[in-house]
Parts: sequence; C-alpha cells; structure tokens
Amino acid sequence: MNKKVAISDFKGMLRKGGLKATKPRMAVLHLLARSKRPESPRAIVEAVPDIDQATVYRMLKMLEDARIVRRVDFGHTHAHYEILRDDDHHHLICISCGRSEDIHKCNADEMASAVLRGSKQFARIERHSLEFYGLCNACSKKAV
Repeated sequence: MNKKVAISDFKGMLRKGGLKATKPRMAVLHLLARSKRPESPRAIVEAVPDIDQATVYRMLKMLEDARIVRRVDFGHTHAHYEILRDDDHHHLICISCGRSEDIHKCNADEMASAVLRGSKQFARIERHSLEFYGLCNACSKKAV
C-alpha cells in the first residue's frame, strides 16, 4: 500500500468491521499500510513486538472476515496479507524470488461479468482474486 493512513482511519475501519481498536491490531494495520507488498504472518510476528504467531493468525482471520485486509496467494505454503483498498488491483509474482508488483490495468471486471453471464446458479459476484505468476527480469536473466 505504502501510503499514509491516519490512525483515525484505522479506528474507523475497525469499528465498521465490528472490532475494537486494540494496540496489536493498530500495530499490524500500520505495518501493512507502510509495506510496499503484502506481508506474511511470519514477517508480521517478526516486525510487531509482543504478538505471538497464534495471535497474528487469529487477528488476520478476524481482519479478513471484517473486510479490512485481504489474503493474497503468492503460491507458497502460506498466505500474505495487505490492507483491502478501494482500487481493484492484482499481483504479478515471480515464481523464483517472490518479488511482486501491483497490477492496476486489468480487465477483471469484464471477466467477472462474463463469468456471471455464463453461470446458471449464481446471481452475483461479491469479490475475486487474480494473481499472475512468472519470472521477474533478474530471475529471467539467471535462468538463461
């Protein structure tokens, strides 16, 4: 995300999601807001003092259920998380080093409409997740 978000914004997001603005939740949201990429639970545990791994996993689940953060699949054995933003973006992920890049120009809305038109059993789509996997320039050069 890497853009400034006021503390009052986090408090409002938490209240809207039915959660209290506790110090640990605020610390995790600040970390995610400052990060240039989605963070793993392990990175959150390492960066936020006094929060154990089980608490981080429970907290991320609560924040995801409250639609404050979203889970991003980098193709690892664990998820990564970022603050849920208004802009619809996806990720391009290097399968070798894990580098990621936000993708903003994508026809996901058109794709979702086509999927819904082709469905006989669904009335609407609430959300979607779309990630692209490949090799970054540096890893591509190493592979040659």
